[in-house]
Amino acid sequence: MNELDQALDQLNREARDSHAPLTDARAKLMAAVDAEAALPQLKPRRRRLVMPVAAAAAGVLAITAVVVQVRSDEPAPQAAVPPASGKSSEAPSEAPAVTLVAAEVLNKAADLSVGAVDQPVGPGQFRYINKHVWNTRGQSTGVSVDAPDQTIKGSTYLLELRYQTWIPADEKQTWLERREVLGPLKWIGGTSPESETTPPPIMDTDRGDRQGACGDFFPKSKPKKVCGDVTDSAQPAFYRNLPNDPDKMFAKLKDMTKGRGSTPAVMFHFGLQILEDGLMPAEQRANWYRALAKIDGVRVIETAANLDGRTGIALGIDGEHERRDLIIDPKTGEFIGVRSVAGEHPYDAWIKPGTVTEFSAVSTGVANTLGQPPAN
Repeated sequence: MNELDQALDQLNREARDSHAPLTDARAKLMAAVDAEAALPQLKPRRRRLVMPVAAAAAGVLAITAVVVQVRSDEPAPQAAVPPASGKSSEAPSEAPAVTLVAAEVLNKAADLSVGAVDQPVGPGQFRYINKHVWNTRGQSTGVSVDAPDQTIKGSTYLLELRYQTWIPADEKQTWLERREVLGPLKWIGGTSPESETTPPPIMDTDRGDRQGACGDFFPKSKPKKVCGDVTDSAQPAFYRNLPNDPDKMFAKLKDMTKGRGSTPAVMFHFGLQILEDGLMPAEQRANWYRALAKIDGVRVIETAANLDGRTGIALGIDGEHERRDLIIDPKTGEFIGVRSVAGEHPYDAWIKPGTVTEFSAVSTGVANTLGQPPAN
């Protein structure tokens, strides 16, 4: 069975024993996308984000940028997921057929997104962004300089949160961000049993309302937030400065990540992070998908639900430490969430490969009152 057939095996049980030509297989896949066929569902797995104990307080803002999704009525995700290949995403040429299928799905999502427009934000109204997330929290004890051969010890948990943001029509005016802790920490792994592990504390920055012009919710943080910063994807100015052309968007992603090598995995990660910020205008999203389709090594993973239970198609790039997945609604082309799955050699050695370490559901709308979600 070739690599494309292996991918289709995860996506369409009817194709499990098929020896049809590649063109036939590809056609069947896209037909399944059109029909939103019922594909094998897997519960969420997990991602990594563990801090040294001493650095926990200083690192909380970085941590809250990571999301992990888990259904609130389910145990911490530990389901068996198709493991990452273990091959670096820097060698995408090893699976060209799989990459082609992923490109077709992204381009189809782009076609579905063409003509989509956002509801306008009028005077006195607010752009509303709702993110339901599971964040990774953890702690570790470092290796002593006197005993460098010691094994690092630690534990990792998931924390369910909701971030809501209200952005006024005039972005220079006061924004509101509300953070809520939705449930207790869930233990997903450690070098000691859960009963012998002390959970990390819930931080002050995990909850509460904060206001600030241009979204400057933490005015004492460094570097200082600049209103209208065209390099900050959490501000509308970034998108006004973003070219609306797939080739130029791809070049923009490459330039943004050059300090990290501009590898396919890094470019894909940044591309998803920008979508997850929830501010990309609908008219730009189609070409953003087309830009992501140009990244080598992206493959169709499976049908997957986001944190709020909306079903979509997950696409990602395999990596030694983790895989980052984009989840798209196949009926509308809408971006509905992101997840991260531990690879064969997770960042935290005590995490099982195939564990979900990030998950999110993102939705947007227009609110009439600061602090009140849209009626619909």
